Amino acid sequence: MWNTADINLLSGGFAQSIYRRFFQCTAWLLYGIARVCHFLKLRYNAEHMRMEEIQYHHMISKIVVTVKFVFVLLDLQSYLVLTLVLWLHIFRVENSGGQNYMIGLLVQGLIISDLRRIFIFLHSFDDRKLIKHIINEIFYITQTIKRKFGMIYHFEMCLLCVYSCKLYLLYIMLEAMWYHMTFIWINFLYWLLLEYCILGYFIYQLILLNWYRNFSYFLQRFLEYNRYTSCISAHYHRRLLLLFKLHLRIIHLHKCIQERVAWLPAAIYLTIFTSIFNMTLFLECIIYSDDEIEDKMYIIADGCLGPAFIPILNVLIIGICTDRIRSEELALQQQIILVNILCVRKANPNDFRLKVLNNEHTALIVHQKLEPLHNVIILHTIGDREFAFDYFLTVIVTALSFIQYTVSTNRVYKVCVTHK
Repeated sequence: MWNTADINLLSGGFAQSIYRRFFQCTAWLLYGIARVCHFLKLRYNAEHMRMEEIQYHHMISKIVVTVKFVFVLLDLQSYLVLTLVLWLHIFRVENSGGQNYMIGLLVQGLIISDLRRIFIFLHSFDDRKLIKHIINEIFYITQTIKRKFGMIYHFEMCLLCVYSCKLYLLYIMLEAMWYHMTFIWINFLYWLLLEYCILGYFIYQLILLNWYRNFSYFLQRFLEYNRYTSCISAHYHRRLLLLFKLHLRIIHLHKCIQERVAWLPAAIYLTIFTSIFNMTLFLECIIYSDDEIEDKMYIIADGCLGPAFIPILNVLIIGICTDRIRSEELALQQQIILVNILCVRKANPNDFRLKVLNNEHTALIVHQKLEPLHNVIILHTIGDREFAFDYFLTVIVTALSFIQYTVSTNRVYKVCVTHK
């Protein structure tokens, strides 16, 4: 028979402890940054395991807001110079130099627009209520699964490796930006805050995968135990009903996130312009530069390696998560059908519990067919691994097209001065 204590015993191993600590430490990291930087104004209530709104002292809030505005105003002089240079390029530049400048200007405009949306997300009242609802739903679903079914933690090593690689590239890029002679605070804050939001989204994806795998494990045990019994106990009927209700709750939560936080995947997608611009410089330096190999590697790592590949890795991570969720949902769907067949065969046709299970099963299958769980990247496009490959291919082909235009205007650099 199903025993939650046995599952908790399985989750007490060394690997399970590491996985559990990873989720806890990452969650506390996100929470700690939010408290220190006065993001969202939420506080964790350990007694009730819920997030609650908190009001800071008005003087502290004013000081924090002033400091944040100072970081933005530090670049005011740089943007005045940028406006002057823009005016000069409109009337003076006619070749590939103008092309590179206009692409760089487009990238800077997208950075400012996305940074504005991130600031609104981290400080607005509506988004605060949204995040409070999302986190409390995650707490409720996780605690219910742990209490009623037992929680076994799973982790994707493939996802961890890709994400770790991306973090390393981000560290190299931020370090290069910090020591660059034209350091711009807005760009630095943009990459930091965007990564903060992406980390939260990434952890949610891992939690979602864990929920599905625990459901699948319970249904597998259910089928194994009840295959040779004469009837299904009331204990299992209650667990099945709870599982169906939790699954519908997860579907509604995911739909809410996809609709209300749609700007984040869109912002990740729009970094394609940053990737194309820096991929062009990356390929130019590799193909045409006369620098030594060691100098090329240093210049590329210091200049364009991170901005060229971080957007691609972000889309790849979303694609892997989408495919994993799709696979887990399909497996869960098959198990639910088998459970329904088993219940119909063993239960009394007039049993009220069977009718309730049938209704819940039908509602769940309809939801899965009409609104399957996936990650929408932009304009109702599903961000799976196939999309990630198309994204990468678009970056490469567009960068090669820009290089072709640069070659046609005889402006190819023999040294990687663009990156210095």
